[in-house]
Amino acid sequence: MIKTMLTLAKMQLNQYTIYKSNFYLFSLNRLMEVVVYLFVWQAIYLQTGDAGGFTLSQMVTYYILVVSITPIVLWGVNEDMGHSIRTGRINKELLNPISYFKYYFGVDLGEIAFAVVVGIAVFIVCAIFWEVTLPVSFLNFVIFLFVILLGIPITFFLQMIAGTIGFYSESIWGIQILRKSIISIFSGVIAPITLFPQWFQNIANILPFQELIYTPINIWLGEFDMSTLYFVILKQIIWIIILYFVSKKFFEHAVKKITINGG
Repeated sequence: MIKTMLTLAKMQLNQYTIYKSNFYLFSLNRLMEVVVYLFVWQAIYLQTGDAGGFTLSQMVTYYILVVSITPIVLWGVNEDMGHSIRTGRINKELLNPISYFKYYFGVDLGEIAFAVVVGIAVFIVCAIFWEVTLPVSFLNFVIFLFVILLGIPITFFLQMIAGTIGFYSESIWGIQILRKSIISIFSGVIAPITLFPQWFQNIANILPFQELIYTPINIWLGEFDMSTLYFVILKQIIWIIILYFVSKKFFEHAVKKITINGG
């Protein structure tokens, strides 16, 4: 089963890499985002002398990492699921010997693989032009990667919930935008969580999103209290379990209501 999912991941990755222009265009888009973010925060820092408790160098690194990691968090299989429902291809996917969830998890791994390649390329290019703060220790780097890996099933099950809505509406464009917006706000993409009001921070501490971006970057920068690491890991595991059961139950109910078009 694992071999099948890895094969699906490789096939999905090949769809992106078959044309080199895909890599260059995606990377260029990411680099443009870095430039915009850094211009904005440099202007804020020069005006106020403060960047939410971060030094300017840390803030530069923060947003370079944000743009490098965000594709892993936001890209995914929702567009494929929506297209499958509209065209009727889902009829064949539901009859596959591999389960629907495992099938799309394999596809999602391919999306993530391409996102990682783009992210690494963006980070390297940015490190050439800007002074980037490296992880404070090798241990911090390992924990940084571990927390990101724990976030992968969280983002996948969120995608499955969003994609399943297409079984009812035959379009997931709106819910896809909503999913990305919520993650961007609560994960620290728009701004570090510490810049938001305390009530917002309290909500963010409960939801699973800040562990996708904000927490691992703070671990990288050495701004994370390691004594709370076990709590963070436990929180991620609990959310993985919750989202798994929610997405499975939602899917089981929705598949009974599906109307097949075409195919």
